[in-house]
Amino acid sequence: GAPGAQAVRAPTYDKRAIKAIINVIKRKHSFVFMYEDVMNELEKLIPNEDERDEIIAKLNLSIMYGEIRHLYMISMDAWGEWDIIAASPINLDTEQLAILRILANRYDIDHYNEDDLDELRLNVKNMHKRVYEAINAVIRAWSKRKPIDVAKMLAEEYGVEA
Repeated sequence: GAPGAQAVRAPTYDKRAIKAIINVIKRKHSFVFMYEDVMNELEKLIPNEDERDEIIAKLNLSIMYGEIRHLYMISMDAWGEWDIIAASPINLDTEQLAILRILANRYDIDHYNEDDLDELRLNVKNMHKRVYEAINAVIRAWSKRKPIDVAKMLAEEYGVEA
């Protein structure tokens, strides 16, 4: 094409952020994961903390505003790293997103008021496991696809190695 034809709109995401998400989907074999998973993956890809923080902040906004295809912010909490992200092979409509958010909020951290932090962590772990299982089952039923399919779609659409 003509030189400069690509420069219509500068992407607000970084390819390494997409790569991190693909890695998480593949490692967990899951349509759903936590923001913390993406942050941990980005630590391997981007050693510089300032650069990484900036990329994470941009990624967060891009997902929140629906600017990255297939990615949806399902729940957000005060902790941030426990935000739940879903990667869907099909476009989810408002109603479908509402259903996923109900599933996610069903196991809200606020239901727990243990003083014991270890006990809390264990409960949170179990809670996330149940949330993931429910959301994965629903996305699988709606899309008739597997998590690896959405990883391949992201790689193809954003020009990242899968």
